[in-house]
Amino acid sequence: MFFTQRWISFLQILLSRAHTISKNCSITDFKELMFPIAYLLVFILGVVGHSVSLYIFFSVWRKKRGLTTVNLFMVNLLVSDLMLVCSLPFRASYYLSGSHWKFGKLACSLIFYVFYLNMYTSIYFLVSLNIMRYLALFHPYRYKHLQKWCKGQLVCFLIWLFVAVTSSPLLLLGQNRNASQEGDQQCMELKNNNQTIQLLISINNATLAVGFVLPLAFILWCSVLVAYRLLKPGPSQRTINISKKKAFTLVIISLCLFIICFLPYHVMRTIFLYSELNVSNDSFSCEFIWPVRKAAVVTLCLCVAHSCLDPILFFFVGEHFRTFFKNLLSRRTNEMDERRRSQQEAELQSLQK
Repeated sequence: MFFTQRWISFLQILLSRAHTISKNCSITDFKELMFPIAYLLVFILGVVGHSVSLYIFFSVWRKKRGLTTVNLFMVNLLVSDLMLVCSLPFRASYYLSGSHWKFGKLACSLIFYVFYLNMYTSIYFLVSLNIMRYLALFHPYRYKHLQKWCKGQLVCFLIWLFVAVTSSPLLLLGQNRNASQEGDQQCMELKNNNQTIQLLISINNATLAVGFVLPLAFILWCSVLVAYRLLKPGPSQRTINISKKKAFTLVIISLCLFIICFLPYHVMRTIFLYSELNVSNDSFSCEFIWPVRKAAVVTLCLCVAHSCLDPILFFFVGEHFRTFFKNLLSRRTNEMDERRRSQQEAELQSLQK
């Protein structure tokens, strides 16, 4: 009788846990698999790509004793990316440790905040680059006027200030959650609370409009105008053709970044938040919630990946980038030719002896 009661109580505990897991529709195992792989891969590629980019920008700055406005925007984009890239090992460590945060509340808030700071500053710097290329094609005099160092600095300062201030509420929302006991602290987890989720939905709707839809509209507008100018017959001067080619390349890369990295994330984030609002009310089954949560994880990984793809933009659009690589390649080729010639001469001399 004693053993029967113990077995019944044990089964009740198992059933209650199974019910809790089912009700919560947890995808912890999926997150702990996907996030570390994605974060560490982006970290490695990002460090390599941005280290090379930083070296080239520094070389240009040292030779020219300054940077053009376009290069200044790219440097700020690079700094923003490096902030996110440097935070990724902390994110990966959290999921590799079984969703246990070890670095304290302040670090949790900053890591959470840096992601959104990076994403929206990156979006605005991409828009700024597209506007500059548009001006170079359609309003060259205004473009030259905006190329002044002080004006570029002002635009960069305003972008950082605007995004930093508007993202500041996320510093509070990013604090440790479910920290029920010491050593069992969670970070970057959505608090299953209707009030918190409703607040996040309000923030999401505002950032969706101002931080994504409006910039995307600017990019599309620039792409249409640049395509129109490319298709329109005109003078075939070399300088105009180079300017057109750079503008077209910038538009294509920017659109690819938006479509691959930013669009899926913003769509899934909106669906995810509205679905989470109904989880506590049992309005949706786990068969619906699981795919939504997993898709949100995948799109977040794609969004983070933009920070290691921006060096591609620097290479194709950045001033002096391709020149740097051509010079490096020709230098290496000359060194190899010189070494081969020296070896041949040494072999001839040895044969003559």
